[in-house]
Formats: sequence, structure tokens, C-alpha cells
Amino acid sequence: MSDTKETIVRLIAEVLNLDAEETANLRQQVGYKRLKKWTSARHAEIIVAVEDAFGIEVDERSIPRLNDVAKIVAYVETTRR
Repeated sequence: MSDTKETIVRLIAEVLNLDAEETANLRQQVGYKRLKKWTSARHAEIIVAVEDAFGIEVDERSIPRLNDVAKIVAYVETTRR
């Protein structure tokens, strides 16, 4: 697993207060549809945590599309180049 992906999984797990099983599922690319704890309010917290961790600013129009680990990883990796 890439460092970026592992960091994002850790951030999401912390924001959503996931247990070990839920975190393992998150590593398997589960997104908001399969995690009941991933609400719209928590989504905003996830985005802020990602911005802080990677020193980026997520484009406002992109926020709704960043709804699973793979999409967030791709966005971060593209933005940091």
C-alpha cells in the first residue's frame, strides 16, 4: 500500500472512529456508500484532514466526487505533483 493511501486510510479511520474491521474494509476501497459513519458532515471533516495532512487545498467543486479512498488518493497524488 502506498504511503499516500495508508495516510488517507488512517485519517478517515480517525475522523470516523472506525474499528479494526471497518478500517480493514476501508483499505479495500470501501467508500461512503458502505460506511454508515461516512456522513456528509464527516465527509467535510475528512476533506479538511486530508488538506491539513498533505498541505493542499481541495478544489470546492471536487469535494463531492472525493467519496472513496481511491478517488482521494488519486486527487492527492495529482495535486502534489
